[in-house]
Amino acid sequence: MLNLKKILGSTWFKRIYFAISLLLLGIGLYSVINPEPFLKFGYPGIFVFNALGGLGTFLIPTLSSQMNIWLLALATATGMGINDSISWLAGRGGSEAVYKMKWVPRVEKFLDTYGWKPLFVLSVLPLPYDAIGLILGYLGLDYLKFFIPMVVGKFVRVILIGYGYQWLISL
Repeated sequence: MLNLKKILGSTWFKRIYFAISLLLLGIGLYSVINPEPFLKFGYPGIFVFNALGGLGTFLIPTLSSQMNIWLLALATATGMGINDSISWLAGRGGSEAVYKMKWVPRVEKFLDTYGWKPLFVLSVLPLPYDAIGLILGYLGLDYLKFFIPMVVGKFVRVILIGYGYQWLISL
């Protein structure tokens, strides 16, 4: 765990992760115009895109009319869950930066009051779940109590976006 903490906290990792995130943001925005690469690579490509930090929410409206929404939601939600797990791991390492975040006391109070189950609702909403994952890891929330409601919530979000978009274009 010490080596992982060292790697995740290193400057080169942060720079590479930031560069990859910018690249994936560009790809996600471009996919709205041209979804062909994602159609070519299918569900595994969508999973990898999201696991690397891509914004899979951009893909849903375009791809939902061309792919199975349920499989699209599974690939997207699972990939996003893997990506958000990196934040949870970084928080688990116990960074001083996390301790200084103003959200930490609020999240801790929320967990004390409601437990981990409302994390599903937070995951359905388009919130910066990376920051939430960082704090939850720092607070020591069990990984499965973090991962399962997050993936299920993101799955529901993708289903709602996909079917909502299809409903809108059918009007």
